[in-house]
Amino acid sequence: MPENKGDSESVEEKFYREYLRLVEEKGEEAVEETLATMRKIYGDVPLVARVLSEEKHYFLSSIIKNRGILHREDGPLDKKTMELVVISAAAALRCDHCLDVHIKQAQKAGATREEILQTILAACAIMENAGRATAFRKYRQIFNGRDQENDEGGEPGQ
Repeated sequence: MPENKGDSESVEEKFYREYLRLVEEKGEEAVEETLATMRKIYGDVPLVARVLSEEKHYFLSSIIKNRGILHREDGPLDKKTMELVVISAAAALRCDHCLDVHIKQAQKAGATREEILQTILAACAIMENAGRATAFRKYRQIFNGRDQENDEGGEPGQ
């Protein structure tokens, strides 16, 4: 007896098919609602979201992923701590707009000026040491004839 599609389809395939169906049925509405919510929360829609929203599949999958990572209400990090983590990453990556948005969000979540400053300084200290370690390895490789991979203290920042 031939198997019907439902029997041979994996759980992942069923999930993806259901996701596609929902995006096709409610995608435009979901995109517009999400953009409106972003405007309400942030005062504007970030550039990345504006560009991704031009294609509902990219936008919605990105929103779902980021929501699950950055905005989990049942997650192990509270909102203030998560915003401080994001500020640290944004500082390290030099993302001006991200810093603007997430410093304000951290303040709303109860972070003090001192907590935000220490977060930025910690990110900068790691950035500084990572830059030094990379440059010092190259310096030693060139001037001491050492193979970069065999240099002691092979981890960035050491």
